[in-house]
Amino acid sequence: MSCVPCVDPCSSVSKDDLDRWTNSLKHVLANQTATKMFEVYLQACKLDSGEILELWKMCDGLLRYVHHKKIENETSRIKNDYIAIVECAGEVEGLTEHQLRRLEETKTSGPKKILARVEKLRQTAYELMQHDYGLFRKKLLKDHKIAKK
Repeated sequence: MSCVPCVDPCSSVSKDDLDRWTNSLKHVLANQTATKMFEVYLQACKLDSGEILELWKMCDGLLRYVHHKKIENETSRIKNDYIAIVECAGEVEGLTEHQLRRLEETKTSGPKKILARVEKLRQTAYELMQHDYGLFRKKLLKDHKIAKK
């Protein structure tokens, strides 16, 4: 699918970066430029993974925020962010009613259980983006004439 021409950052991307980004979605998500290119691609192509990427970023942001903090001191922030994450999850295609119900039920839980649920949701979002990542990957390979299988 070739919905959109490569965005500006494409011209300044190194071959090593392109090799990494066409190797795995995790490499795209670990790099701000690649994530932005993926996001622009998803929006231009009107693919469902645009909303899923937003959900993944919210989950990842909360998990990164609390990584080096005392969870007990961050209960309010964790709960508030979690409520926003659950709201966003309700708009995402691909999550089951069971998953959404579990997310809702966890709202009243303690911070450790909430963070465990956020970790699972981040992984689910990652898995849901795989198909659209494949399309993005093909576009990158085509645009930069990289031969890779």
